[in-house]
Amino acid sequence: MRSRFAAIGAMIYLLVFACASAYPLFDHSTFAGLAAVLLGLPWIDYLPSKWFLAAIVLNALIIYFLLATVSFLLSSLRRLRM
Repeated sequence: MRSRFAAIGAMIYLLVFACASAYPLFDHSTFAGLAAVLLGLPWIDYLPSKWFLAAIVLNALIIYFLLATVSFLLSSLRRLRM
């Protein structure tokens, strides 16, 4: 992994999803699994329900690449200022 910042961001997203998907095991209320579903947006509308984990992985990859790009741009700006 090239960007530590991006890797940490993607790991935090995956950790939050793991906690959100484990929550309905402890709370059996009607909307207990809503947080896990919302973390899979927008792909859950386009992918079959069997591919829900693929949506989560896709979101984690998007988060990683966006944060890596931001990290790269910030480091480039720092080099230009010096």
